[in-house]
Amino acid sequence: MPALDPSTRKTSQRPTPVASSQKVAAFKTKSQLSSFLAAIVESSDDAIYSCTLEGLITSWNKAAERIFGYKAGEILGNATSILSSQTAKDTPSILEQIRHGQLVDHYETTRLHKDGSEIIVSLSVSPIYDTAGNIIGASKVARDITSARQAEQSLRNADKLALAGRMAASIAHEINNPLEAITNLLYLLQQEDLSPQSREYLTLAQHELVRVSTIASQTLGFFRGTHGPAKTQLNEIIDSAISLHAGRLLLAEINVKTSYRPTPALFCQQGELRQVLVNLISNALDSMEPKGNLQIRIRPSTHPATGISGIRLTVADTGSGMSAQTLRLLFEPFYTTKGSSGTGLGLWVTQQIISRHKGRIAVRSSQNAAHHGTVFSIFFPLLDPHVTQTASDSAATAKTLPIDVAPSSPTSREDASRHTPSEPVPPSAAYSAA
Repeated sequence: MPALDPSTRKTSQRPTPVASSQKVAAFKTKSQLSSFLAAIVESSDDAIYSCTLEGLITSWNKAAERIFGYKAGEILGNATSILSSQTAKDTPSILEQIRHGQLVDHYETTRLHKDGSEIIVSLSVSPIYDTAGNIIGASKVARDITSARQAEQSLRNADKLALAGRMAASIAHEINNPLEAITNLLYLLQQEDLSPQSREYLTLAQHELVRVSTIASQTLGFFRGTHGPAKTQLNEIIDSAISLHAGRLLLAEINVKTSYRPTPALFCQQGELRQVLVNLISNALDSMEPKGNLQIRIRPSTHPATGISGIRLTVADTGSGMSAQTLRLLFEPFYTTKGSSGTGLGLWVTQQIISRHKGRIAVRSSQNAAHHGTVFSIFFPLLDPHVTQTASDSAATAKTLPIDVAPSSPTSREDASRHTPSEPVPPSAAYSAA
């Protein structure tokens, strides 16, 4: 093979070592190199910040501002403990490792955003040395992996829901026979000579038995609703839901107030809406101390975003309130604050039912010592345009319940809010939402 003429060789494909050295030399001055490294840190998509061995923050890049919410001027000079969450108080142990010259590489933990929310981060920490080789601080690189972990949790929840569905179908199949027996026994009991109050309790038991049977049938996929949607006065559903909790309400001496303004009859699945009310009232009772206040209101309303006419239902309690984290996760399946006694499905099912009725749900809650409690505000659109029948005021038509139900008076409260994505933020205060 003939030798190639050096003059014909292409020299543009790879930089020569001499050319590379010349480029690197352009950054050799100390000030230029510092500026170049600073530009790399500022352009990073990961939060990069440093602190002293005492934990005082000394540098803070743009990504740190975005991920944690603090501007550099707000956080420089503050202790890194300001970023520590309640579930991960690991800052002191990390600094102790750094003092011994150890690295912390891709450590998954949680940190606190300026707004109080928890962020899941992948954290790497390295010691910073001075010119004499002494450790003078720590350099931290934090990558926000919250979205990735939430996506993984959603997949796990989907698997759990699929398993729960199969188990529920099996249970529903097994309880059909005892349900039929109970139905027959209640029918025989109805033929006996009973007091008016006992007969009222019996009628309520029969209605609830029908609801249980309907839920079992729905679970097995036989059909949706025994008779399908029907026009219903919402105040009747509320009264029956309150009656179901009469024992707990009396025992805890809860003051129940209702206010029913005249509203059109709602075209809905009665059993499903009763389940919504039962869930909300039960949660309110779980959160309240004895002698608390439970307030339920309905009124005509217009959706502020769409202008659609409908009915606004408000359930307010004077319980302990919910934290910002609980509000964010409130409607997630399997999320519960009740420990082993809770399934984490009550409010998730509630939201699904409301969505099936084309409704919207919003939540406001406060843990303030002066005015603590939670308010659920639900908007139901009037799906049947021909509905003209209206309910009369509760003062005239509210049925007698096993507990005293008094009309309510407005109370002003300001609460933190959590809304479903499709629900705009209402301008009203908590107790005036109704």
